[in-house]
Amino acid sequence: MLRWAYRLMGASCCALLLGANAMADMSLEQWAEQTVSEGDALSVSVLTHLDGEAGYLSAGKTHPDEGAPGPDTQYEIGSITKVFTNLLLAEMVATGAVSDDTTIGDIFGDEIAPLNPAVREITLLELATHTSGLPRLPVNMMFSNAADPYAGYDAEKLKGGINLTRALQPLIKRYAYSNFGVGLLGHALGRVDGEGYRSALKRRILDPLGLEHAAFAIGEDRAVGWRGGEVVPNWTMTDALTAAGGLRASASDLGRFGEIMRGAEPWPLKQDREAGRKILADAGGGFDVSRIWHIARAESTPIYWHNGGTGGYYSFFGFRPDNGATIAILVAGGEDPTATGLEWLGRTAAEKKTTQPDATVIGQYQFNPSVGLAVFETDGELVAQMSGQGPVGLLPGADDWYAFTSVDASLRFVREAGEVVAVELAQNQRIQRAGRTSDQPSRPTRTAIELSAEALSAFVGEYPINDSVKFTIKQGDEGLLAQLTGQGFYPIYPSGDDVFFYRIVDAELRFERDDADAVTALTLHQGPVQQRAEKQR
Repeated sequence: MLRWAYRLMGASCCALLLGANAMADMSLEQWAEQTVSEGDALSVSVLTHLDGEAGYLSAGKTHPDEGAPGPDTQYEIGSITKVFTNLLLAEMVATGAVSDDTTIGDIFGDEIAPLNPAVREITLLELATHTSGLPRLPVNMMFSNAADPYAGYDAEKLKGGINLTRALQPLIKRYAYSNFGVGLLGHALGRVDGEGYRSALKRRILDPLGLEHAAFAIGEDRAVGWRGGEVVPNWTMTDALTAAGGLRASASDLGRFGEIMRGAEPWPLKQDREAGRKILADAGGGFDVSRIWHIARAESTPIYWHNGGTGGYYSFFGFRPDNGATIAILVAGGEDPTATGLEWLGRTAAEKKTTQPDATVIGQYQFNPSVGLAVFETDGELVAQMSGQGPVGLLPGADDWYAFTSVDASLRFVREAGEVVAVELAQNQRIQRAGRTSDQPSRPTRTAIELSAEALSAFVGEYPINDSVKFTIKQGDEGLLAQLTGQGFYPIYPSGDDVFFYRIVDAELRFERDDADAVTALTLHQGPVQQRAEKQR
């Protein structure tokens, strides 16, 4: 009840948030070697065109028992897939198969019956530019396998997700990154094409561009996924959402793509290449978005780019038409190369386009004696935090409505004589009301206790949930680190009674002991999810 944090660390194809840049004065080769030597990656493959010269470098191994990657070695590229999906939309518009204003309702007809009628009117261009009002992921997508989170989500489930989405809520059509939206876009284009998304993309985009190693199937020359010091499974995505992040490609593929995009090779598509660079929306954080790209700046010069991330891979691709600079970085591991790629393309920090949030909605709201909601401002944006959960950003709309961008839920603030007196939460086809108890939000905090290294050692070990997913607990220099298969190691902090909590996400691990006081099992508690795993003997 009243929960929205369902996934440990989140399972997503891309994040626009950029981490701290650790490049300093290192060369790209030094960065790649350090990333591998420090264990953050098993391999790195980089292709560049900088200062008028092309270059390739790699580090690490494609597999712990195999050799170094080459320019044709295939990696999962995650959300860079969206670039090619958006090119497919532009190509099908150019050939008259669809228009930018073609709607979901036009394509699916009576096969869908959305509880929110406005969903039928979402256009294909809105899906491409993340301005459809859809949440990041479908409400009916259950993450039963953390190592392969999209597995089994098929076309029928996608139609179910369309029907359930944003029920009892408005569609707030401002930029909010959505794997659901672009996955739906690709599936819809595949239906119009008649051969399915994968066939349409290959025939209309990948083959004309000459991307020989770009495919949805795993090639023989491929780098295995790597996270937390071990090989992790590749993701499997059906035609329902694969357009959001299912493509695999090599550095040479992205290098050739860069040559075409910067004009060094002939343009082989029917669509207008320059039209694909026109800014259509503000993506926040100093970035803009076109129908194809996210856009950064090097002073006043645009940098066109996208990044990606899956269970065992990170990727970045970007280019500058003004000086021909291009960079493609593929990583098998947990090191996100986005900040590195943008730095090498000369990105300068842009002033964030922010508006003053409505301070009248800030405060504390109470659903019942044990469940409250704090609404507060962070970096010029409104954020909501439910009791026992992490903070979630709010996207403002009309009539005091605010959408949660990461989950399918919205808030409507209720006023009397102009004063906010309550808030209504719309989620899971229900409206729940919380009265305003204070204009000062109460933000919950958790305090860690001190435990000796000897006491912490009792929790160290492996805790399988099933044959393919396990928790690994190890001891670091400053305490315990926990890893779920397919993710990195993250600190956990003791709060007493064999309970440890995460700070990067609202979740905790509760350990069990036997009569001899030995630790025997753990249970993950996150929102409504509880997953128990016995300690491996």
